[in-house]
Amino acid sequence: MPTRTPLDWILLLYLSLAWGLAFMLIALALPSFPPLTLVAVRLSLGALTLYIIMRAAGLRLPTDKGWWQRFASLALLGNVLPFSLISWGELYVSSSLAGILMALMPINVMILAHFFIANEPMSVRKAIGFVLGFLGVLILVGAEALGNLGGDAFWAQMAIIAATVCYSVNSIYTKRLPKLSVLVAGTGTLVAGSLMLWPVALVVDRPWTLEIHWVPLGAVVLLGVFSSGLANWVYFTIVKRQGPSFLSMINYIIPVIAFAAGVSFLGEAATADRYVALVMILLGIAISQRRFG
Repeated sequence: MPTRTPLDWILLLYLSLAWGLAFMLIALALPSFPPLTLVAVRLSLGALTLYIIMRAAGLRLPTDKGWWQRFASLALLGNVLPFSLISWGELYVSSSLAGILMALMPINVMILAHFFIANEPMSVRKAIGFVLGFLGVLILVGAEALGNLGGDAFWAQMAIIAATVCYSVNSIYTKRLPKLSVLVAGTGTLVAGSLMLWPVALVVDRPWTLEIHWVPLGAVVLLGVFSSGLANWVYFTIVKRQGPSFLSMINYIIPVIAFAAGVSFLGEAATADRYVALVMILLGIAISQRRFG
């Protein structure tokens, strides 16, 4: 398997920040943008961002029908379905509980990669690392979030869990794609996602009737450019370089970033149990990603 480099960890950190902040940006955007329209605008802005970069690099989108079928599958599993499920789920589920549910993704990926990726077999070491990281997320987010598991928001929670399954399957599918520029793959996926979702959003949300305010609009722009466009490029780069199991670590890193930001900028209390959780998460990542021999 390829050696981990500082660039790989920098890319993973960027994706963790881009997707981690997306939960806050979605919450800011929802007062003006219904979920389907929010995702459609987000994908369109992301597609435009990557298209400009792609053309500046002298690249073009493929004209082969087979690639557009692949782009449609990638868009459905990696953008349209999970973005819509998470945006709808956040109408009823707290961000802390959403963080716990999203942390199921590395375990999903570990199981799928064992069967579908030749050089990523399941092992006791990987299982221990993934489970340790997941337990760390549970402790870090707090027991009060677990108290909201089930109940009236059951289907919203199931929607977020379904989003983790979509992300997991998509990362495996991405790794098995034929060779193509990651910039072209990211652009094509976002273009396909935009084309798929806009007809539905126009019928369901009737976006021309919406009252748009500046804060939600700014949040959508940031979601489109940084959390969709650039993040999609980085996503394909990580999967091609290091595989889906390495990528799935972001679901443990995102709660760590949220914890550090809360302590550093919001004056939140850093209790002993949260430091224990932090050590568990980092240790879990180290164990699951350590190379022996």
